[in-house]
Amino acid sequence: MKGLPIITAQRRDVTHSELDFMVNPDCPWLEGHFPGQPILPGVVQIGWAVHFACEIYGYDPGVHILEQVKFKRPIVPGKHLTLHLTPSADLHKLRYEYRDATTSYSSGSLHFGTAI
Repeated sequence: MKGLPIITAQRRDVTHSELDFMVNPDCPWLEGHFPGQPILPGVVQIGWAVHFACEIYGYDPGVHILEQVKFKRPIVPGKHLTLHLTPSADLHKLRYEYRDATTSYSSGSLHFGTAI
Protein backbone atom coordinates (compact mmCIF):
# COMPACT_ATOMS: atom_id res chain seq x y z
CA MET A 1 0.00 0.00 0.00
CA LYS A 2 1.45 3.35 -0.96
CA GLY A 3 1.37 6.31 1.38
CA LEU A 4 2.01 4.34 4.57
CA PRO A 5 3.12 6.22 7.67
CA ILE A 6 6.70 5.89 8.87
CA ILE A 7 6.65 3.87 12.08
CA THR A 8 8.90 5.52 14.69
CA ALA A 9 8.47 2.89 17.42
CA GLN A 10 6.79 -0.49 17.76
CA ARG A 11 5.88 -2.51 20.84
CA ARG A 12 4.46 -6.04 20.92
CA ASP A 13 3.50 -8.60 23.48
CA VAL A 14 1.34 -11.71 23.34
CA THR A 15 -1.93 -9.73 23.47
CA HIS A 16 -1.42 -6.67 21.26
CA SER A 17 0.84 -4.42 19.19
CA GLU A 18 1.38 -0.66 19.29
CA LEU A 19 2.87 1.34 16.42
CA ASP A 20 3.86 4.99 16.88
CA PHE A 21 3.89 7.31 13.86
CA MET A 22 3.32 10.85 12.70
CA VAL A 23 0.90 11.80 9.93
CA ASN A 24 3.35 13.31 7.45
CA PRO A 25 2.10 16.64 6.08
CA ASP A 26 3.23 15.37 2.63
CA CYS A 27 1.08 12.23 2.87
CA PRO A 28 -0.58 11.78 -0.55
CA TRP A 29 -3.89 10.77 1.08
CA LEU A 30 -4.34 14.29 2.49
CA GLU A 31 -4.51 15.91 -0.96
CA GLY A 32 -7.98 17.24 -1.63
CA HIS A 33 -9.41 15.96 1.66
CA PHE A 34 -10.13 18.83 2.41
CA PRO A 35 -8.48 21.90 0.81
CA GLY A 36 -7.38 24.34 3.51
CA GLN A 37 -8.17 21.87 6.33
CA PRO A 38 -6.68 18.48 5.40
CA ILE A 39 -7.66 15.40 7.39
CA LEU A 40 -6.73 11.75 7.01
CA PRO A 41 -9.65 9.99 5.28
CA GLY A 42 -11.38 7.23 7.25
CA VAL A 43 -10.84 4.70 4.47
CA VAL A 44 -7.08 5.30 4.76
CA GLN A 45 -7.21 4.78 8.53
CA ILE A 46 -8.91 1.42 7.97
CA GLY A 47 -6.47 0.58 5.17
CA TRP A 48 -3.46 1.25 7.39
CA ALA A 49 -4.94 -0.90 10.17
CA VAL A 50 -5.51 -3.75 7.70
CA HIS A 51 -2.01 -3.39 6.25
CA PHE A 52 -0.26 -3.54 9.62
CA ALA A 53 -2.54 -6.33 10.89
CA CYS A 54 -1.54 -8.42 7.86
CA GLU A 55 2.14 -7.55 8.23
CA ILE A 56 2.32 -8.29 11.97
CA TYR A 57 -0.18 -11.14 12.41
CA GLY A 58 -0.14 -12.80 8.99
CA TYR A 59 -3.78 -12.15 8.10
CA ASP A 60 -5.01 -12.60 4.56
CA PRO A 61 -5.75 -9.01 3.44
CA GLY A 62 -9.40 -9.78 2.74
CA VAL A 63 -11.53 -8.15 5.43
CA HIS A 64 -14.99 -9.70 5.48
CA ILE A 65 -16.73 -7.47 8.01
CA LEU A 66 -16.11 -4.07 9.58
CA GLU A 67 -17.81 -3.53 12.94
CA GLN A 68 -18.18 -0.66 15.35
CA VAL A 69 -16.15 1.70 13.16
CA LYS A 70 -16.08 5.12 14.78
CA PHE A 71 -14.33 8.28 13.60
CA LYS A 72 -14.34 10.35 16.77
CA ARG A 73 -11.91 13.18 15.97
CA PRO A 74 -10.23 14.32 12.76
CA ILE A 75 -6.63 13.21 12.26
CA VAL A 76 -4.66 16.16 10.90
CA PRO A 77 -1.19 16.51 9.33
CA GLY A 78 1.66 16.48 11.83
CA LYS A 79 -0.34 14.54 14.43
CA HIS A 80 1.64 11.98 16.46
CA LEU A 81 -0.46 8.87 17.14
CA THR A 82 -0.25 5.26 18.23
CA LEU A 83 -2.08 2.54 16.32
CA HIS A 84 -3.18 -0.16 18.78
CA LEU A 85 -3.88 -3.60 17.27
CA THR A 86 -5.49 -6.28 19.43
CA PRO A 87 -6.29 -9.64 17.81
CA SER A 88 -8.93 -11.95 19.25
CA ALA A 89 -7.88 -15.27 20.76
CA ASP A 90 -8.96 -17.17 17.61
CA LEU A 91 -7.14 -14.66 15.36
CA HIS A 92 -10.15 -14.05 13.12
CA LYS A 93 -11.03 -10.65 14.50
CA LEU A 94 -8.86 -7.67 15.30
CA ARG A 95 -9.67 -4.47 17.17
CA TYR A 96 -7.82 -1.32 16.12
CA GLU A 97 -7.63 2.13 17.66
CA TYR A 98 -5.77 5.30 16.72
CA ARG A 99 -4.99 7.35 19.80
CA ASP A 100 -2.56 9.67 21.48
CA ALA A 101 -1.82 9.82 25.21
CA THR A 102 -5.24 11.28 26.08
CA THR A 103 -7.61 10.93 23.13
CA SER A 104 -9.09 8.23 20.91
CA TYR A 105 -9.36 9.39 17.28
CA SER A 106 -10.88 6.35 15.61
CA SER A 107 -11.49 2.66 16.26
CA GLY A 108 -13.22 -0.43 14.99
CA SER A 109 -13.11 -4.19 14.53
CA LEU A 110 -11.96 -6.05 11.44
CA HIS A 111 -13.09 -9.62 10.70
CA PHE A 112 -10.63 -11.53 8.54
CA GLY A 113 -10.85 -14.94 6.91
CA THR A 114 -8.26 -17.20 8.47
CA ALA A 115 -4.87 -16.34 9.91
CA ILE A 116 -1.77 -17.91 8.35
